[in-house]
Amino acid sequence: MATWTLRPIRLPDEHLPHGLDSGQPTCRPCGTVWPCDTAGEHLTESRCTCGRTVWRDKTTVRNWHVGPRCYTPADTVRWQASELKAARAPHYPPSHFYPPKPARPVRQRPPYEHPPAGPGDVALGTWVWVRPGALHPGWGDIHHLAMLTALGLPRCEVWLILDGTVHTARADSLILSRTAVRRGRPAPDWTRWTVAQHLVHARPAAVAAPEPVQAELFGALEPAGA
Repeated sequence: MATWTLRPIRLPDEHLPHGLDSGQPTCRPCGTVWPCDTAGEHLTESRCTCGRTVWRDKTTVRNWHVGPRCYTPADTVRWQASELKAARAPHYPPSHFYPPKPARPVRQRPPYEHPPAGPGDVALGTWVWVRPGALHPGWGDIHHLAMLTALGLPRCEVWLILDGTVHTARADSLILSRTAVRRGRPAPDWTRWTVAQHLVHARPAAVAAPEPVQAELFGALEPAGA
């Protein structure tokens, strides 16, 4: 009884072809026409642009071109350079990950800019970060840099620097951008407040209403027999 062995997930190197350029490759250990039975189950057949057969490994990027090469060494260098450039380029999630964006007003960049100088000092032109989930899902699930264009509670209006669209977002989902704070100094605690916290902090303190004088005092001052 044959000993059980783990089936290889890729073409074994000992069953690589010999004589590809001749157009009639053979298997190195088997001596039969390549691909042999062992190699065939790991390969898929396709066609090159020159019409020749190309065998591709099902689990790796390896491929074997049967017949004379239809490309030059310069083509190989150019392909390798393009693959390296693509690998180094930043990759963003495809747009179909997010639902379609609904219509939003588009405006030019507001002409004002207000860097906050202390707690409660937020105004039109203050740069903020919009937390994920505060906008429509069409704008993704990342932080967006925006400028305050209208203040209010519980919602504010913001202008996105990404595409110039205008949105309304909850004030407790907006946090100050570090670019809005003076550089070169340690960031104080209020720089991590939400816009809602700044607006509440800036509200004037409510004046306590005077308590009414007890009715017994007025009764004691009334003349007798009144």
